[in-house]
Amino acid sequence: MRMKWRRGTVFALAALAAGARPALSATTDYRPLAREILAQMVTTDTTHAHGSTELAKAIAARALAAGYAPADVQVLAPADHPTKGNVVIRLRGKGLSKPLLVIGHLDVVEADPRNWSVAPFKLTEKDGYLYGRGTQDMKGDDALLLTEATRLKREGYRPDRDIIFAFTADEEAGGDANGMQWLLAHHRDLVDAGFSINQDGQGGQMRDGKLLFLGVETSEKLYVTFELETTDRGGHSSVPRPDNAIYQLVDGLKRIQGFTFPARTTATTRAFFKAYATTQAGQVRADMLRVAGGDLDAGAVKRLSADPELNATLRTTCVATVVHGGEGESALPQRARATIQCRLLPGETPQDVRATLAKVLDDPGIRMSMDGPIDPSPETRPSPAVLARYRAAAAGLYPDPLVIPDLEVGASDSVYTREAGLPSYVASTVFIDQDDHREHGRDERIRASAFNTGVTYVDRLVRAMSAKD
Repeated sequence: MRMKWRRGTVFALAALAAGARPALSATTDYRPLAREILAQMVTTDTTHAHGSTELAKAIAARALAAGYAPADVQVLAPADHPTKGNVVIRLRGKGLSKPLLVIGHLDVVEADPRNWSVAPFKLTEKDGYLYGRGTQDMKGDDALLLTEATRLKREGYRPDRDIIFAFTADEEAGGDANGMQWLLAHHRDLVDAGFSINQDGQGGQMRDGKLLFLGVETSEKLYVTFELETTDRGGHSSVPRPDNAIYQLVDGLKRIQGFTFPARTTATTRAFFKAYATTQAGQVRADMLRVAGGDLDAGAVKRLSADPELNATLRTTCVATVVHGGEGESALPQRARATIQCRLLPGETPQDVRATLAKVLDDPGIRMSMDGPIDPSPETRPSPAVLARYRAAAAGLYPDPLVIPDLEVGASDSVYTREAGLPSYVASTVFIDQDDHREHGRDERIRASAFNTGVTYVDRLVRAMSAKD
């Protein structure tokens, strides 16, 4: 439902957010504001149990204080999940092209303070890093986006097209009220756009302060979960028999372990290998260029597949993630179960994968079920014009930025925007050290310098992406 705010409450929040803040100008240093916003976001617990409505209201208050009209700041949540709040902010443009949709999710995964060296729900600066739950995934990006929304409004910027900033709920674990999916289904008019950029992706990969490449995800794998089950009559462990539910299940799992789905490329992965090859040498470079050209030579594919990430880029994968079996130490097992999670290349269907797994298992005694419906993930074909805008935004901040179209082997909310027909590009605006990815982990952090640079990068990126087609 659309959350009802009394008019007086709206203006009270606006006044509160604006209190004691000087007016910003085109020469204002926005880094302190970005840091202030990030601290507020990290301090606000938006785990699944707490929800995002409190933070959505705080973001709305800041937008109103920046000068947005109340009609252009909408806080919304499903009636049956009132804590899963979303906020949509619209910067009115000249109407020369369809709007630009910019999205970022507000929720974070849980964090046990006992496992952290600092308080997870407090922004802590230490040794050049900013620590706190969500700094990488993805409140660092959210803070930059809200800073940018504030900046553009206070500077009186009027883009060629409307810019829609959507801060959404429930992208992470839990997922009972996904904000982007819900907004598209129930408030399409508020988020309808010509295309979307999402900050919840790889983005710039750094090493020793230097940009290796800027990854822009233009497609992502679809995931589907299968449950395998075997049953037996059981008995006493003192009288074992050849039939055994656990052994039968393990034999099936071993067959899945030994199976490899065939390699296949898409427009995104061919562009990825072509660009990534420029950073490599020797056999690796030659293999990547061969695959980029559509030649799935067995030797080249095998060598590249030795890298788990490249293997996941080349093919659909299925892996056992959970196993349960037996009832007691002195009883023969009556039941054994396993969870298999598969990540599908764009264009493949759960039904195809299920049929393949049934052939691999080759045992009618292993029952297989699929865990719920899943959403299709059509590919956004890499647009040279859009990728050039990413490159232009990073140019000057980093020398010779290499932009690489990428396949997301995990998942993001862009699965919903692509399903809705919006071309979607995904890349974080906080560049991360390649060997320091800590999203969902302990002591999550970002470099303070990368966050500060991100203030300028986001400004360049949003202005470039909002230019008319």
